[in-house]
This record gives sequence, structure tokens and C-alpha cells, in this order.
Amino acid sequence: MARKIRILDQSTVNKIAAGEVVESPSSVIKELLENSIDAGARDIRVLIEKGGTRRITVIDDGCGMSREDVEVAFTRHSTSKIGTIDDLSHLDTLGFRGEALASIAAVSQVELVSREIGSPEGSGTRVIVSAGRMSVLEPVGCPPGTQITVTDLFENVPARKKFLRSVNAESARCIDLVSRIAMVHPEVGIRFEVDGGERLNSPPAATLRDRTASVLGTKTARAMLEVPGKQCGPVGVSGLVSLPWDTRSNSAGITISIHGRIIRNRQIVESIRRGYGSRLMKGRYPLAVLFLEVSKDDLDVNVHPTKDIVKFENEGALLTCVESAVSEVLFSSARKQIRSGKKEGREGRRVPFIDGPVGASRIRMDKAPVQVPLMEGEFRPQETGADPWREVPVVEGFQRLPPALPEDTGSLKMRIIGQLDRSYILCELGCDLLLVDQHAAHERIRLEELKNRFNSSHQGVQELLEPVHLELDPLSLSRLSTMGEGLAQMGFIIEPFGDDCVVLRGLPRFMGRTEAHEVVRDLLMGNESHEGCSPPDAEFEPGDLPLKDRLIALTACRGAIKAHQPLSLREMEDLLSDLLKCEVPLHCAHGRPTMVRLPLSILEKWFRRVL
Repeated sequence: MARKIRILDQSTVNKIAAGEVVESPSSVIKELLENSIDAGARDIRVLIEKGGTRRITVIDDGCGMSREDVEVAFTRHSTSKIGTIDDLSHLDTLGFRGEALASIAAVSQVELVSREIGSPEGSGTRVIVSAGRMSVLEPVGCPPGTQITVTDLFENVPARKKFLRSVNAESARCIDLVSRIAMVHPEVGIRFEVDGGERLNSPPAATLRDRTASVLGTKTARAMLEVPGKQCGPVGVSGLVSLPWDTRSNSAGITISIHGRIIRNRQIVESIRRGYGSRLMKGRYPLAVLFLEVSKDDLDVNVHPTKDIVKFENEGALLTCVESAVSEVLFSSARKQIRSGKKEGREGRRVPFIDGPVGASRIRMDKAPVQVPLMEGEFRPQETGADPWREVPVVEGFQRLPPALPEDTGSLKMRIIGQLDRSYILCELGCDLLLVDQHAAHERIRLEELKNRFNSSHQGVQELLEPVHLELDPLSLSRLSTMGEGLAQMGFIIEPFGDDCVVLRGLPRFMGRTEAHEVVRDLLMGNESHEGCSPPDAEFEPGDLPLKDRLIALTACRGAIKAHQPLSLREMEDLLSDLLKCEVPLHCAHGRPTMVRLPLSILEKWFRRVL
């Protein structure tokens, strides 16, 4: 009988193993950059073409390699970082598995040129490895250090290549990765070029803030608060965090490093958010660059091939320390501003700090509740036969809803009861309780107004009397190069101004001038959700929409009434009246419901009036 179990050939084994380490061009750059940093490099240059799929080149001035080392460098599990399993407990390097070069060479063609520091000129070595096989090994003249060029990534593995993203998306991932590595290694100069254009030029920096300024921009870095160094027993935390109003719609602005290694850890991200307490809007994430200090004996870095997931022996103590460190620096900053009498934040807005412990209530009961008059004449709640509000989502069994209310919306009269948390309008509707999200409602109203204005005057351009300077990080500049033509067609006049800055000189007439520069900044930074307006569909991304729709939705959200904003009775009446005139009144621009209905029957069940 034929044997069913067989031993795979070495080429197949190498390609399978490469799948654990080489997921995309950015993962190749990560491995090569970490090798350069481990080699003691102080100046690194990274160049990519076509998102890294055509070519990736990494040049460093590290210690270099001898001919003997080059000969075995592409053999699996060959490394200079460890000798025995005991070495894993006190690693001082970023790499240690010895899989990077072998895995990369298995799915591409790699050319390596290296010369060891201190060796005579002309004693460098050049090697070419294609699909895991060495074809060239020869002496060559080269400067000290190492240059590695990776071409035609996944060309011999088409099944992997077809799952790569677009060239622009892969370039963006590479820019994001290099920017993060640059921030956690300020002592290393890093330059990054995409298709011949420089996207990052970050010379060695004396401080983390200086390095952050070269990556995120001077204005952003200057506004961030320093975590000077929180020590909780064997655990330490230091770095920079943003003020509560400088946030993003996801955690992409948070970089976490431990012993120079960038890690991914959802629990630590949530600890950072908890440190902001009630200062941070729901669904929003701050900017942060945090360095964690943990005893190497309490850390296991050998749990994932890419080395960006680690395990902690005492994770609870670490999470508590992170939360405490962030909370203390924010609370200390708040007290300084209160003592100095500075009550205003950026652009005249009130600083959303509280003078008290984290989580304390921010609402004062200045007055006793008062009876609010009826919105459309006095009436007593009574049961009715037809229910034109039946399309409004009910608390029990929320489902996707049709886009509009019934035409006969006046058969049930509405009485405004008041505001809850200065965010939700409470209304008595027949025998039911109607809760309206004031931000989502106003966002829907603005969305339809802006669409109508766009359709009638989108060709108009208004030039700004005072041009606005926007400081952008490398990833945002990359998005601008992609969106630039579309923005220009819509009426934006954006001109480059220096390496990391652009000037906004004109914008579409339909937008108006209010916060227009903030809308552009958020669009370029991928920061397209405000006030917790994350779409209910987890698979939905704002980038899936046409640029026009993204811009209108973002403008509508930016200028809408905010949560925790007190409204008068007349303002609430006008808001509800305008909402009911909308074509799609039940959802905001991000798909969230604008209102929810709580039937009296459910209340009676809660209070056990009925069974």
C-alpha cells in the first residue's frame, strides 16, 4: 500500500516557513530594519518601488559581515544573536530567530553586499540568492556596512501575491512601519524614499520629542504631554501622549515599544484609553508613543514569528502602571492650566479637563428639573391604532432599518421632556419614550444640506484671504499624493510648502469656511469618525466610499452639534423639526441611528406592572 504521509521538499518547506514571517513588503522592511539596528547602524536608508513589490533596498552603516558570515546568512535558523535557549531570557537584540533572510530569499530575489568594519577596502562580499538558491558569491569593493536589495517579491508564489493590497495601500503600510520604528529609535537616522520621492528624513535626535517632531510634525509633537517615567515596582512607563482633543478614530496613532521592539497589544491600548477616563470621547483614540520597561526574565518574546506579540508574566501590574502613568500626566497638566487661569484649549474651545479624580461626574445639577411645555399642544398620552413611528428602532431587537419614516408623522404628537447628559433629547411620543442623539440628528440634517449645496454649486471655488498651513506626517502626505487630483477637481487649492507642510489656499464653495482646514487634515490622516460615529458595520471603512461622499460626511460631522452641548427648548424643537424633514432621518452619515424608541410596554415589564 502506498504511503500517504510524505516529507516535503526543502523549497516547499522554505516557502511555507516564509509565510510566517513575510506577509507583505512592510514585513520585509521590518525584518531588514531590525537587522540593521541590531548591527549598530546609526544611518539607515530605505527605498521602495511600487509599494515594495518591485524593489526594496535597505542600506546601513552597521558592523557589516565577513565572507564567512555571508555564506551562511541565508541558511534557516542561522543567527549571531543567540547560542542556546537560555539566551532568550536576556535578549539585547530585536532579531534572534535566524529566519528573516532565508524566508525573504525563498519568495524573492535578494542581493546582499556587505563589508565588515575594520576590514581592508575591496574585501566586501556580494551574494545573490533567488528562490532560496545562491547563484552568485564574489568579492566586491564597497563601503563598510550592508546593502540588501529585494526584488520581485512573491513573484514565484502567485497565490501569495494576489492577496497583496494596491500599490498605494502597501506604500502606506511601509510608511507607517518606518515612521514607528523611527520614533522608537530616535538615536538612529532614518531616511525613506518611495518611487524616488523622499517621504521621511529623520536625522538622529537627542530626545523623543525631537524625533516625534520629525515624524508627526513639530506642532503635534510640541502639544504632546511627556510621561516622565512612571515606575511601579519592576515595571516602568515613559513616553509622550496627546491632549484629549487630539485623537483618532482608531488606535493607529498609538506606538508601543518594549526594549526597542514595537509590539501589538490590545490590552495596553485599552489601558491608555482608561488613563484618559471621561476626558476621551467614546470610540476615540489618542496619539501616544510609549516605552515599557519590564525585566527580561518576566518577558517572553518567542511567541510569534514576527516578534511583535509578546507575553508578560505579570501583565496586570503592567496594565495598571500604564493607566496610572497616563492619568497622572493628564491630571497634572489639567491642574497647571487651572492654576494659571487658562481655560481655553486649541482654537478657543474649552479644555475638556476635570478638576477631580478620573471618572468623576462632569455634570452639576445647578437647577431643579422644570416642566417643559408641550411641543405641539397639550395632550395626554393615549394608545393609538396606527403607529407611523413603527420604523424607529425599538430598544428590544434592534435590526437594520428602512431609510425613511412613514409620511404621516403627525398622527402622534410629541412632547420634549428635556436632555439627558446634554447629549440625548428625550421626548414623549404617545405612550412611548423617544430618545434622539442630538449629534447624529444634526449630522444627518447637515449631510443633506451639504449634498444639496454640492449639487447646485460644487463647481464654485472660494479662495481664502488668509491661507492655512497644514502640518502633515509622512503617511498623510502619501494620502495627499493619492487624493490630490480628486481634491483639486472638487475645488481645493492645496500647494506644497516645505518638506512636511502644505498650504490650503482655496476650497469648494459648498463647504463654507468653518473648520475647513480641520476637515482636510482629518481626511488626509484617515481620521474620519468624530463623536464616536463609528459605523455599525465592522467591515465598513470610510475609504470604501467615493471621495465626494467622504468629504461631505466628514464636513457634516465636524460642524454638527456636539455631545454634552446644552440646548434650549427652541433649539431642540428646531432640531427635531428639521430632522423629520430629511429624506433619511433615521441614520447619521456614519450609519448610526439618530433615534431609538422605548415602548411603554417594555417599561411596564421592567417595573413588573405586567408579566
